[in-house]
Amino acid sequence: MQRRAAAIYFVLFLAIGAGSFGYISVVDAQRPEIDVQGQELGDGDTLRIGDRIYVASVSEGSGELAWTNQSALATASLENNATTTYNNQSWTVVIENRTDVSEFDLREELNVSAILLDDPAVENETATFQGDEYVVYPANETADRELVRLDEYLPAPETRTFTVGDEYEYVAEEDGQVTATVTNVTTSAAELTWTSPQENTISLSEGGNVTLGGTQYVAHFPDNSTVILSENVDGYLEDVERQDYFTERKNGLWGIVYVSLGAAIILLGAAYLPVKD
Repeated sequence: MQRRAAAIYFVLFLAIGAGSFGYISVVDAQRPEIDVQGQELGDGDTLRIGDRIYVASVSEGSGELAWTNQSALATASLENNATTTYNNQSWTVVIENRTDVSEFDLREELNVSAILLDDPAVENETATFQGDEYVVYPANETADRELVRLDEYLPAPETRTFTVGDEYEYVAEEDGQVTATVTNVTTSAAELTWTSPQENTISLSEGGNVTLGGTQYVAHFPDNSTVILSENVDGYLEDVERQDYFTERKNGLWGIVYVSLGAAIILLGAAYLPVKD
């Protein structure tokens, strides 16, 4: 009698579990979908908002928007007494030490070795005497060996002056040769500014909000290769809530399946335990 009752309850629990499992299979097809309208973009598609053009990159259910800021500014400083290159020549930056400074000079750095090699009347190397450097005129039939101070021998270096607002041809590390503008001068350095287009990216993820052209959008990926940018943020959140509610109820059905099968197995096992006399 005990085993017969256990068998009946086993079948009952098994039927409850199987019914719940079968219902799960049916309701899976009724799972709420996120249904929002907006800009649909695939990998490589472009989107114009205002005067800005975005290029989409979409892969594996995520992506980004890339755009170029054509008016971005870059800056560089020319330090006082530092050596810089201008028009393929070496120059020294010279800034006067005064409170109202608004300009700076580039003073040519003379190539002493090249000047000496070009002058057949002097030796190719200088001589040092008592801490000073001299140019050597070698002895000949009419004159004895002569030493002339190097600073007296060399020609006056070329000097170029730049004031705030002047254009300055500058070699930037990333942009190459650019036409910069002198925007500020202090006693320690002169500041240069130029336009340097910069690449920018905006990450896109499921349900993530992005602001483009002053408008907020929500990103939705209906598949791995497409993203929809929708202004209907509230509608998206409502669809997500419906999906969460559906998942919660579905998990409840799975709970019934597990509990029913567990109870059936335990009940059947207990019914067939040996009985002590």
